[in-house]
Amino acid sequence: MADRRGILIPLIILCWIILAPNANRTPIGPYEGRRIEDAIASEQVSLAVLRNSTWNTTLDLEHSHLNLTGLEPDRGYAWKSLSKVQTRVQEHLKYALGEWGLHSLGAVPGKPNAIPLYANITGHVRGRWQRSKLQEELMIPQLNFSEYATPNPFGQTTTPPLFHRNITGQGGDIAIRLNDERSDIPEQPGSALGRLADISMQMEITDTATHEQWDMKLYGVHFVDVGQAILTTTSDKWAGIFLLPHLTLSEKTFAGAKAVLNRTIPRVIERQINGKLDALKPWAATSEATHESFSQPACDLIVYLQQLSPVTNEQLSSSVVSFLEREMRFPTGAILPRAPDLRFSMIALSPDCGFVLESKGPPDDARQDNNHLVGPKMEVEYHHGRQHLLLFTVTLALQVWLLMRQMHEANTPSTRSRVSFYTIAMLALGDGFTTMTFLLLSMFVPGLWINLVATSFLAFSNVFLFDMRFLMDLWAVQAPERARRAREQAEAARRRREENGRSSPPALSESVAHNDVTAAANPSDPSATSAPSDALPTTGSLPLPVTTNRPGRLIDTGALPIFVPADGDTTPDMATDTADVNGAGTAAPDTGEPRSPSFGSLYTRFYLLLLAILFLSLNASAWPSPVSRTYFTLQSLAYLSFWVPQIFRNINRNCRVPALTWEFVAGQSILRLVPFAYFFGYRGNVLFADPNWFSLALMVLWVWVQVVLLVSQNLFGPRWFWLGSAPPAFDYHPILREDEEGATMPIGFSQAAAAGAPGVSSVPSTPSLERRQSSFSITKDSKGSGKRIFDCAICMQDLEVPIVEAGGSAADASLGGSAGLLARRMYMVTPCRHIFHSACLEGWMKYRLQCPICRETLPPL
Repeated sequence: MADRRGILIPLIILCWIILAPNANRTPIGPYEGRRIEDAIASEQVSLAVLRNSTWNTTLDLEHSHLNLTGLEPDRGYAWKSLSKVQTRVQEHLKYALGEWGLHSLGAVPGKPNAIPLYANITGHVRGRWQRSKLQEELMIPQLNFSEYATPNPFGQTTTPPLFHRNITGQGGDIAIRLNDERSDIPEQPGSALGRLADISMQMEITDTATHEQWDMKLYGVHFVDVGQAILTTTSDKWAGIFLLPHLTLSEKTFAGAKAVLNRTIPRVIERQINGKLDALKPWAATSEATHESFSQPACDLIVYLQQLSPVTNEQLSSSVVSFLEREMRFPTGAILPRAPDLRFSMIALSPDCGFVLESKGPPDDARQDNNHLVGPKMEVEYHHGRQHLLLFTVTLALQVWLLMRQMHEANTPSTRSRVSFYTIAMLALGDGFTTMTFLLLSMFVPGLWINLVATSFLAFSNVFLFDMRFLMDLWAVQAPERARRAREQAEAARRRREENGRSSPPALSESVAHNDVTAAANPSDPSATSAPSDALPTTGSLPLPVTTNRPGRLIDTGALPIFVPADGDTTPDMATDTADVNGAGTAAPDTGEPRSPSFGSLYTRFYLLLLAILFLSLNASAWPSPVSRTYFTLQSLAYLSFWVPQIFRNINRNCRVPALTWEFVAGQSILRLVPFAYFFGYRGNVLFADPNWFSLALMVLWVWVQVVLLVSQNLFGPRWFWLGSAPPAFDYHPILREDEEGATMPIGFSQAAAAGAPGVSSVPSTPSLERRQSSFSITKDSKGSGKRIFDCAICMQDLEVPIVEAGGSAADASLGGSAGLLARRMYMVTPCRHIFHSACLEGWMKYRLQCPICRETLPPL
């Protein structure tokens, strides 16, 4: 009966996922008990304030009378520094567009912009940030921390927590993913507002000193004509999206931002009312907006982005850039030059935590050192992603092709018994990890969904159609080996139990003596006088005859024959059936042998291990940068150790003949390194990971060492470098000695020598003796001193072998050392002392582990 216990755990997990109740949590914070109706009402009030607000020429938000969260007089935010920050933003605008940019803030420009800019800035940019020089002039906000203290479950006020996203470092890395929506107000000739669009941004800031990392999402407005974007976070202590028009630089930009928000915000509120959106905070800075915990406050940010001229070595006009952008979004097949990357400068202000950050680049820094925030547009990124996925698909296809060829070569039990099960399992685990990773990425990258799913399907096919099939074949062929190992372990355990039993005979003697004394004291007690007939004899008594009928002993009368298979082994089912017949239904005794796991249980272990590695890797991506980098490097080295199990199997079984073809070893080694070379050595990878040449060189060196060890095992023997203990193995390449003490000469040499010796020619011959002699490897005349010529019974060709003559040594015959080792590799001597060419016997043993002459069982190579 099949063992189906392994399916229990996945079935429980699946039922828990499907049938888990969606119960409401108990509120643990002051804002957790809010309902969607309360959130909608609050948003409608803030929207009404936005619609009725007007441009404030003084930009005095500290004493503003707007009824919005974050503008209360007792908040203590650093609003006095806002004017200095906006002055710095205007400097960035002037550096990017010149005087035309400053003039366009207040009126409709009379002539078009000479600097080429992208209208749609959807893309991914990266760079370095530093603390702004304005930080020295910035006043520290005076916050009332008691307002941010949350009550504990007992109603008592806790200690005010530290603010999340409080960036205290002096510099680090920044990555921004921009999502520019369609323009809400279409471009019109002579429009005073220009082209506008709502925009969202996912920003990731990393502190180089502390390796802390902060993720946040911001929403805002993109002023297309001047290439400027203003974005802000939104929280319960800061109504950022409703305050955004008051953060602009001029009355014109205020009116444009107000017009965009008056269209986009009502749409979001309408989706909440219709039930299409259940988020309490649609503009929250964290991704957990549906059930956001407000137990820890976070610093809010206002970000100003200014688009700079694209990075290119060619002089591109605004019309050419517009044509490039239109062709990328709506391709018609036109031949285009390479699209330049996006480039932005950034200034970020935190009014509640009091810090100002800037991107590093010209004119303060040299362009060769830092160039602000640079990255590809979304269309270019998707195009490169498709090309890279195509390369990876070709890599997977080549891996499948190599595996199919290896499975064709390993089509005999002898070859499959030499292949390491764990080597193929590690390769299958890597393909399964690729499948799960691409399926996970396809849910977050809609533009590459088809490509990711197709590549994932190819990896899936490699796992379930080829890897698992090969593993199943290896598992079936190596089952007798596992059973033999289990029997050896059980036999060793039985011997230990017997030795422990022999170590306590005095206790047994005392028990027998005590029984004798009890019987003498109570002669009337029948239980004391009666003893079983098969009891142990006392000292001085004779043992019972072996023919004595003992109670409970089964007698084999020969009436029930036991049919034994050809290989001499009985299966557990046959043994159980025989015990049932002979014992009249009694259960078979427990042999104490460990039960081998079934291949079905390995499926469960394989998938659980795969899911565990996937979840651990997803969690490790959020760890600090040094820890995360170390984890992924160690994980990569562990995965690239797939030849180590094969090396140890060669040592354990003393396999000199390679179990895997060199085509498979070299091809898989190179192809498995391709993804690591892409992520660790290519700067333009899809993850935007910085190159790490040291880790890549370490991985290549580690794989190279494993391949060199496999090659050396084929040349010098599988155990030439092994210093530890190993199971005894038969040496098919012994040093042949002519004297009687060595006893390593083939049988054919003894027969031939006897036939040609003086005084032996008169020995009578019989047909049976002639048949036996004809089956041996017959030697011919010696070809020089220290050499003999035999006939190989497989290819029927001459075989010249070096020998050690009587009275000589291996050193004299030059059979010791490396030269002698290579010379002995030309012939093979079986345990039954028949000699063959190495290539002939190796080819024979691929199909049958029997001597070609006497059919004696041969140990594997």
